[in-house]
Amino acid sequence: MRIAAAGHRQLCIGQGAELDWQRHRRSLSSLEVLDIFRRKTAPAFEVALRLGAAFAGADDDIHAILGRFSESLGIAYQIRDDLEDLDSTEDLRQPRPSLPLALAFERARDGDKALLGRMWLAAGPQVSVQDSRAAFDAAGAPARCRQLLDAYKEQAVRSLPELRNASLKGLLRRVIGKIFTLEVQGWCSEFETRNAASRQAVAEYTR
Repeated sequence: MRIAAAGHRQLCIGQGAELDWQRHRRSLSSLEVLDIFRRKTAPAFEVALRLGAAFAGADDDIHAILGRFSESLGIAYQIRDDLEDLDSTEDLRQPRPSLPLALAFERARDGDKALLGRMWLAAGPQVSVQDSRAAFDAAGAPARCRQLLDAYKEQAVRSLPELRNASLKGLLRRVIGKIFTLEVQGWCSEFETRNAASRQAVAEYTR
């Protein structure tokens, strides 16, 4: 009951922050958007996993690992959704807390800054999808989102070696593989070789 209640509370805080933004629209920093992701999505994974662990009599160390795994997985899940929304004309027009929008707004200059500001506020003339995508690309927001997505996926995978239970470790690897359609075995080392620079991505946003 405590696990479910704590998870539901966090989820409500995160969803509440998003609903509050809908009523009082303003630009959000990338840190604020990531915090909404952390609160509104990660608890759904954590409660599901920790309830099973509780019934199995898992110790505190396993619960802590599942918490870290779920946080990284939940954030990665939301970042992936935001990236997929960039390819959807309808989703791109829906004002909501968005990591690509937050990153683009932080990095944009002059005219693009004003255009992205209108997207945050959903005010003034309707921003065309073509112009908004051009502003995102000019600020390098999609590439930065992909870097953060990979970093959070890697962080989730890196929590697994701490588990001593091989069956649980295999299950969580399959969870990641199913959600992100990737082969987890050996993925960490391959990712590290390809994207050494992105290992700092999570640290930069969680200091």
